Amino acid sequence: MSSDHFAPPQDRSQEVQIPLGPLKELLVKLFVRMGMFEVEAEIAADRLIEADLRGIHSHGSRTTERYLDSMDMGDIDPRAQILTLKETPAIAVLDGSKSMGHVAATRAMELAIKKAGEVGTGTVVVKNSHHFGAAAVYVLMAVKTGMIGYCTTNTGRATVAAHGSTQGATANNAIAWGVPTREGAPFVLDMACAKTSWGKLETQAMYGLPVPPGYALDNEGKETTDSSTVKTLLPAAGPRGYGLAMVSSILTGALAGGKLPINKTKPPEIEGSEHFFYVIDLKQFVEEEHFHAELDSAIKAIHQLSTVNENEPVRLPGELEWEQTQRSLSEGLLVHRDHANLLKELAERVRFDVPW
Repeated sequence: MSSDHFAPPQDRSQEVQIPLGPLKELLVKLFVRMGMFEVEAEIAADRLIEADLRGIHSHGSRTTERYLDSMDMGDIDPRAQILTLKETPAIAVLDGSKSMGHVAATRAMELAIKKAGEVGTGTVVVKNSHHFGAAAVYVLMAVKTGMIGYCTTNTGRATVAAHGSTQGATANNAIAWGVPTREGAPFVLDMACAKTSWGKLETQAMYGLPVPPGYALDNEGKETTDSSTVKTLLPAAGPRGYGLAMVSSILTGALAGGKLPINKTKPPEIEGSEHFFYVIDLKQFVEEEHFHAELDSAIKAIHQLSTVNENEPVRLPGELEWEQTQRSLSEGLLVHRDHANLLKELAERVRFDVPW
Protein backbone atom coordinates (compact mmCIF):
# COMPACT_ATOMS: atom_id res chain seq x y z
CA MET A 1 0.00 0.00 0.00
CA SER A 2 1.43 3.38 -0.97
CA SER A 3 1.77 6.29 1.41
CA ASP A 4 -0.30 9.41 0.74
CA HIS A 5 2.69 11.59 1.54
CA PHE A 6 6.30 11.83 0.48
CA ALA A 7 8.80 14.48 1.49
CA PRO A 8 10.16 16.84 -1.18
CA PRO A 9 13.43 15.40 -2.51
CA GLN A 10 16.75 16.88 -1.39
CA ASP A 11 20.12 16.22 -2.97
CA ARG A 12 22.85 18.74 -2.21
CA SER A 13 24.82 17.60 -5.27
CA GLN A 14 22.00 18.92 -7.48
CA GLU A 15 21.29 22.12 -5.54
CA VAL A 16 22.42 25.73 -5.63
CA GLN A 17 22.28 28.31 -2.84
CA ILE A 18 20.36 31.48 -3.66
CA PRO A 19 20.57 34.65 -1.51
CA LEU A 20 17.15 35.96 -0.54
CA GLY A 21 17.77 39.67 -1.11
CA PRO A 22 18.76 39.39 -4.78
CA LEU A 23 16.01 36.79 -5.35
CA LYS A 24 13.30 39.18 -4.19
CA GLU A 25 14.83 42.04 -6.15
CA LEU A 26 14.80 39.91 -9.30
CA LEU A 27 11.18 38.81 -8.87
CA VAL A 28 10.00 42.37 -8.25
CA LYS A 29 11.85 43.62 -11.34
CA LEU A 30 10.31 40.88 -13.48
CA PHE A 31 6.76 41.62 -12.31
CA VAL A 32 7.17 45.39 -12.59
CA ARG A 33 8.48 44.92 -16.13
CA MET A 34 5.16 43.26 -16.97
CA GLY A 35 3.26 46.28 -15.64
CA MET A 36 2.57 45.40 -12.00
CA PHE A 37 2.63 48.18 -9.43
CA GLU A 38 5.75 47.79 -7.29
CA VAL A 39 3.81 47.26 -4.05
CA GLU A 40 1.86 44.39 -5.63
CA ALA A 41 5.00 42.98 -7.24
CA GLU A 42 6.52 42.86 -3.75
CA ILE A 43 3.44 41.04 -2.40
CA ALA A 44 3.73 38.41 -5.14
CA ALA A 45 7.48 38.04 -4.59
CA ASP A 46 7.02 37.63 -0.83
CA ARG A 47 4.41 34.88 -1.22
CA LEU A 48 6.61 32.97 -3.69
CA ILE A 49 9.70 33.23 -1.50
CA GLU A 50 7.73 32.19 1.60
CA ALA A 51 6.84 28.98 -0.22
CA ASP A 52 10.51 28.46 -1.16
CA LEU A 53 11.58 28.95 2.45
CA ARG A 54 9.20 26.18 3.52
CA GLY A 55 10.77 23.86 0.95
CA ILE A 56 7.69 23.98 -1.30
CA HIS A 57 9.63 24.99 -4.42
CA SER A 58 6.88 23.59 -6.63
CA HIS A 59 4.80 26.61 -5.57
CA GLY A 60 7.64 29.10 -5.11
CA SER A 61 9.87 31.19 -7.35
CA ARG A 62 10.26 28.32 -9.82
CA THR A 63 6.74 29.12 -11.05
CA THR A 64 7.57 32.74 -11.90
CA GLU A 65 7.84 32.13 -15.64
CA ARG A 66 4.37 30.58 -15.63
CA TYR A 67 2.86 33.82 -14.30
CA LEU A 68 4.90 36.00 -16.64
CA ASP A 69 3.70 33.93 -19.60
CA SER A 70 0.09 34.30 -18.42
CA MET A 71 0.56 38.07 -18.32
CA ASP A 72 2.01 37.96 -21.84
CA MET A 73 -1.04 36.03 -23.05
CA GLY A 74 -3.49 38.36 -21.32
CA ASP A 75 -4.73 35.70 -18.91
CA ILE A 76 -3.43 37.70 -15.92
CA ASP A 77 -3.96 41.47 -15.79
CA PRO A 78 -0.87 42.87 -14.02
CA ARG A 79 -2.74 46.05 -13.05
CA ALA A 80 -6.12 44.52 -12.29
CA GLN A 81 -8.39 46.31 -9.86
CA ILE A 82 -9.79 43.94 -7.24
CA LEU A 83 -13.46 44.82 -6.82
CA THR A 84 -15.77 44.34 -3.84
CA LEU A 85 -19.04 42.90 -5.14
CA LYS A 86 -20.77 42.33 -1.80
CA GLU A 87 -19.86 43.06 1.80
CA THR A 88 -21.27 42.78 5.32
CA PRO A 89 -19.43 43.08 8.66
CA ALA A 90 -18.57 39.35 8.51
CA ILE A 91 -18.27 38.47 4.81
CA ALA A 92 -17.12 39.82 1.47
CA VAL A 93 -17.24 38.69 -2.14
CA LEU A 94 -14.39 39.97 -4.30
CA ASP A 95 -13.83 39.97 -8.05
CA GLY A 96 -10.14 39.44 -8.73
CA SER A 97 -10.53 40.94 -12.22
CA LYS A 98 -7.96 38.45 -13.60
CA SER A 99 -5.36 39.64 -11.10
CA MET A 100 -2.34 37.62 -10.06
CA GLY A 101 -3.66 35.12 -7.54
CA HIS A 102 -1.05 35.91 -4.90
CA VAL A 103 -2.16 39.56 -4.81
CA ALA A 104 -5.91 38.82 -4.75
CA ALA A 105 -5.41 36.14 -2.08
CA THR A 106 -3.31 38.44 0.10
CA ARG A 107 -5.90 41.22 -0.09
CA ALA A 108 -8.68 38.74 0.69
CA MET A 109 -6.91 37.27 3.70
CA GLU A 110 -6.10 40.76 5.02
CA LEU A 111 -9.80 41.61 4.78
CA ALA A 112 -10.86 38.35 6.47
CA ILE A 113 -8.43 39.07 9.34
CA LYS A 114 -9.84 42.58 9.72
CA LYS A 115 -13.42 41.31 9.83
CA ALA A 116 -12.54 38.58 12.33
CA GLY A 117 -11.00 41.19 14.60
CA GLU A 118 -14.20 43.21 14.48
CA VAL A 119 -16.93 40.55 14.71
CA GLY A 120 -15.17 37.30 15.66
CA THR A 121 -14.97 35.61 12.27
CA GLY A 122 -14.31 36.80 8.76
CA THR A 123 -15.11 35.03 5.48
CA VAL A 124 -13.99 36.28 2.08
CA VAL A 125 -14.41 34.59 -1.30
CA VAL A 126 -12.69 35.60 -4.53
CA LYS A 127 -13.74 34.83 -8.09
CA ASN A 128 -12.02 35.59 -11.40
CA SER A 129 -8.56 35.20 -9.89
CA HIS A 130 -5.57 33.03 -10.78
CA HIS A 131 -3.38 30.32 -9.22
CA PHE A 132 -2.31 31.61 -5.78
CA GLY A 133 0.67 29.33 -5.05
CA ALA A 134 1.08 27.69 -1.64
CA ALA A 135 -2.00 27.81 0.59
CA ALA A 136 0.07 27.78 3.80
CA VAL A 137 1.44 31.28 3.26
CA TYR A 138 -2.05 32.79 3.59
CA VAL A 139 -3.12 30.99 6.76
CA LEU A 140 0.21 32.03 8.26
CA MET A 141 -0.89 35.64 7.79
CA ALA A 142 -3.74 34.93 10.22
CA VAL A 143 -1.45 33.00 12.56
CA LYS A 144 0.89 35.99 12.83
CA THR A 145 -2.01 38.04 14.22
CA GLY A 146 -2.84 35.35 16.80
CA MET A 147 -5.86 34.11 14.84
CA ILE A 148 -6.86 30.79 13.26
CA GLY A 149 -6.89 30.80 9.47
CA TYR A 150 -8.31 28.56 6.78
CA CYS A 151 -8.19 28.80 3.01
CA THR A 152 -8.88 26.71 -0.04
CA THR A 153 -8.75 27.24 -3.77
CA ASN A 154 -10.29 25.88 -6.94
CA THR A 155 -7.24 25.22 -9.10
CA GLY A 156 -8.58 24.32 -12.52
CA ARG A 157 -10.13 21.53 -14.56
CA ALA A 158 -11.10 18.09 -13.27
CA THR A 159 -7.76 16.28 -12.97
CA VAL A 160 -8.39 14.23 -9.79
CA ALA A 161 -10.32 11.00 -10.20
CA ALA A 162 -13.59 10.36 -8.43
CA HIS A 163 -13.28 7.52 -5.95
CA GLY A 164 -14.23 4.41 -7.89
CA SER A 165 -13.45 5.97 -11.27
CA THR A 166 -10.40 6.47 -13.47
CA GLN A 167 -11.69 9.79 -14.80
CA GLY A 168 -11.25 13.26 -13.38
CA ALA A 169 -14.16 14.59 -11.30
CA THR A 170 -12.65 17.52 -9.45
CA ALA A 171 -9.53 19.67 -9.32
CA ASN A 172 -6.51 19.05 -7.12
CA ASN A 173 -7.66 21.74 -4.73
CA ALA A 174 -5.39 22.82 -1.88
CA ILE A 175 -6.67 23.32 1.66
CA ALA A 176 -4.81 24.81 4.60
CA TRP A 177 -5.45 25.45 8.29
CA GLY A 178 -3.16 27.54 10.47
CA VAL A 179 -3.33 27.71 14.27
CA PRO A 180 -1.06 29.92 16.44
CA THR A 181 1.05 28.38 19.19
CA ARG A 182 2.91 30.09 22.02
CA GLU A 183 6.33 28.83 20.96
CA GLY A 184 7.95 26.85 18.20
CA ALA A 185 6.17 25.88 15.03
CA PRO A 186 2.57 26.94 14.51
CA PHE A 187 0.14 24.18 13.56
CA VAL A 188 -0.16 24.34 9.76
CA LEU A 189 -1.98 21.72 7.73
CA ASP A 190 -1.39 22.40 4.02
CA MET A 191 -2.43 19.64 1.67
CA ALA A 192 -3.63 18.82 -1.80
CA CYS A 193 -6.79 16.75 -2.01
CA ALA A 194 -5.05 14.30 -4.33
CA LYS A 195 -2.20 12.12 -3.10
CA THR A 196 0.21 14.84 -4.19
CA SER A 197 0.30 18.08 -6.18
CA TRP A 198 1.20 18.47 -9.85
CA GLY A 199 4.08 20.69 -8.80
CA LYS A 200 5.55 18.00 -6.55
CA LEU A 201 5.49 15.57 -9.46
CA GLU A 202 7.46 18.14 -11.47
CA THR A 203 9.95 18.33 -8.59
CA GLN A 204 10.29 14.53 -8.55
CA ALA A 205 11.06 14.56 -12.28
CA MET A 206 13.56 17.40 -11.83
CA TYR A 207 15.52 15.26 -9.37
CA GLY A 208 15.31 12.24 -11.69
CA LEU A 209 12.82 10.41 -9.49
CA PRO A 210 9.69 8.49 -10.59
CA VAL A 211 6.12 9.13 -9.53
CA PRO A 212 5.49 6.98 -6.42
CA PRO A 213 3.32 3.90 -7.13
CA GLY A 214 -0.39 4.35 -6.55
CA TYR A 215 -0.45 8.10 -7.16
CA ALA A 216 -1.41 8.65 -10.79
CA LEU A 217 -3.10 7.28 -13.91
CA ASP A 218 -2.23 7.61 -17.59
CA ASN A 219 -4.48 8.33 -20.60
CA GLU A 220 -5.82 4.78 -20.50
CA GLY A 221 -6.68 4.94 -16.81
CA LYS A 222 -3.79 2.69 -15.85
CA GLU A 223 -1.44 3.32 -12.96
CA THR A 224 1.83 4.98 -14.00
CA THR A 225 5.10 6.03 -12.37
CA ASP A 226 6.24 7.98 -15.44
CA SER A 227 5.55 11.69 -14.89
CA SER A 228 5.42 12.33 -18.66
CA THR A 229 2.37 10.07 -19.02
CA VAL A 230 0.31 11.26 -16.03
CA LYS A 231 -3.17 12.50 -16.92
CA THR A 232 -5.13 12.01 -13.70
CA LEU A 233 -4.18 12.00 -10.02
CA LEU A 234 -5.74 9.70 -7.45
CA PRO A 235 -7.51 11.26 -4.44
CA ALA A 236 -5.81 11.17 -1.05
CA ALA A 237 -7.26 8.46 1.20
CA GLY A 238 -9.74 7.40 -1.46
CA PRO A 239 -13.25 8.74 -0.82
CA ARG A 240 -12.02 11.14 1.88
CA GLY A 241 -9.71 13.11 -0.38
CA TYR A 242 -12.32 13.03 -3.13
CA GLY A 243 -14.93 14.36 -0.70
CA LEU A 244 -12.60 17.12 0.56
CA ALA A 245 -11.87 18.18 -3.01
CA MET A 246 -15.59 18.39 -3.76
CA VAL A 247 -16.26 20.50 -0.65
CA SER A 248 -13.40 22.79 -1.65
CA SER A 249 -14.82 23.11 -5.16
CA ILE A 250 -18.22 24.04 -3.76
CA LEU A 251 -16.84 26.65 -1.34
CA THR A 252 -14.87 28.26 -4.15
CA GLY A 253 -16.37 27.51 -7.55
CA ALA A 254 -20.06 27.59 -6.58
CA LEU A 255 -20.08 29.89 -3.54
CA ALA A 256 -17.78 32.49 -5.11
CA GLY A 257 -19.84 32.63 -8.28
CA GLY A 258 -17.42 30.63 -10.42
CA LYS A 259 -17.51 27.08 -11.81
CA LEU A 260 -16.91 23.65 -10.37
CA PRO A 261 -13.89 21.94 -11.98
CA ILE A 262 -15.90 19.39 -13.95
CA ASN A 263 -17.65 22.30 -15.67
CA LYS A 264 -14.37 23.97 -16.64
CA THR A 265 -13.44 23.13 -20.22
CA LYS A 266 -10.57 25.53 -20.89
CA PRO A 267 -6.98 25.44 -19.57
CA PRO A 268 -6.61 26.77 -16.00
CA GLU A 269 -4.68 29.80 -17.23
CA ILE A 270 -7.80 30.88 -19.13
CA GLU A 271 -10.54 29.66 -16.77
CA GLY A 272 -8.81 31.16 -13.73
CA SER A 273 -9.24 30.19 -10.07
CA GLU A 274 -11.51 30.97 -7.14
CA HIS A 275 -10.51 31.19 -3.48
CA PHE A 276 -12.13 30.94 -0.03
CA PHE A 277 -10.68 32.46 3.20
CA TYR A 278 -11.97 32.08 6.75
CA VAL A 279 -10.46 33.55 9.92
CA ILE A 280 -11.38 33.02 13.59
CA ASP A 281 -10.35 35.50 16.27
CA LEU A 282 -9.93 32.92 19.02
CA LYS A 283 -9.86 35.42 21.88
CA GLN A 284 -13.48 36.34 21.12
CA PHE A 285 -14.45 32.71 21.78
CA VAL A 286 -12.26 31.70 24.71
CA GLU A 287 -9.63 33.05 27.09
CA GLU A 288 -6.32 33.00 25.24
CA GLU A 289 -4.56 31.51 28.25
CA HIS A 290 -6.91 28.53 28.32
CA PHE A 291 -6.63 28.00 24.57
CA HIS A 292 -2.84 28.01 24.56
CA ALA A 293 -2.46 26.00 27.77
CA GLU A 294 -4.67 23.27 26.31
CA LEU A 295 -2.84 23.33 22.98
CA ASP A 296 0.59 23.35 24.65
CA SER A 297 -0.38 20.32 26.74
CA ALA A 298 -1.59 18.40 23.69
CA ILE A 299 1.51 19.23 21.64
CA LYS A 300 3.80 18.10 24.49
CA ALA A 301 1.89 14.83 24.88
CA ILE A 302 1.98 14.12 21.15
CA HIS A 303 5.72 14.76 20.98
CA GLN A 304 6.22 12.18 23.75
CA LEU A 305 4.32 9.41 21.97
CA SER A 306 6.29 6.29 21.07
CA THR A 307 7.61 6.28 17.50
CA VAL A 308 7.46 3.69 14.74
CA ASN A 309 10.95 4.76 13.61
CA GLU A 310 13.31 5.82 16.39
CA ASN A 311 15.08 8.18 13.99
CA GLU A 312 11.86 10.03 13.15
CA PRO A 313 10.16 11.79 16.07
CA VAL A 314 6.41 12.23 16.14
CA ARG A 315 5.57 15.59 14.60
CA LEU A 316 2.57 17.80 14.10
CA PRO A 317 1.53 19.21 10.72
CA GLY A 318 3.71 22.14 9.71
CA GLU A 319 6.70 21.34 11.94
CA LEU A 320 8.91 20.01 9.12
CA GLU A 321 8.21 23.09 6.97
CA TRP A 322 8.81 25.41 9.93
CA GLU A 323 12.17 23.74 10.58
CA GLN A 324 13.00 24.03 6.89
CA THR A 325 12.18 27.75 7.01
CA GLN A 326 14.52 28.27 9.97
CA ARG A 327 17.32 26.43 8.11
CA SER A 328 16.74 28.41 4.93
CA LEU A 329 16.87 31.70 6.83
CA SER A 330 20.03 30.80 8.75
CA GLU A 331 21.96 28.71 6.21
CA GLY A 332 20.63 30.01 2.88
CA LEU A 333 17.96 28.94 0.41
CA LEU A 334 18.83 25.79 -1.54
CA VAL A 335 17.05 25.04 -4.83
CA HIS A 336 17.60 22.57 -7.64
CA ARG A 337 20.17 23.75 -10.21
CA ASP A 338 17.50 23.75 -12.95
CA HIS A 339 15.42 26.07 -10.77
CA ALA A 340 18.42 28.37 -10.30
CA ASN A 341 19.22 28.33 -14.02
CA LEU A 342 15.63 29.19 -14.91
CA LEU A 343 15.81 32.24 -12.64
CA LYS A 344 19.14 33.18 -14.22
CA GLU A 345 17.54 33.06 -17.68
CA LEU A 346 14.65 35.21 -16.49
CA ALA A 347 17.14 37.71 -15.05
CA GLU A 348 18.46 38.36 -18.55
CA ARG A 349 15.08 39.88 -19.42
CA VAL A 350 15.66 42.70 -16.96
CA ARG A 351 19.48 42.79 -17.29
CA PHE A 352 19.90 41.77 -13.69
CA ASP A 353 23.14 40.06 -12.65
CA VAL A 354 22.26 37.27 -10.25
CA PRO A 355 24.92 36.15 -7.73
CA TRP A 356 24.43 32.41 -8.30
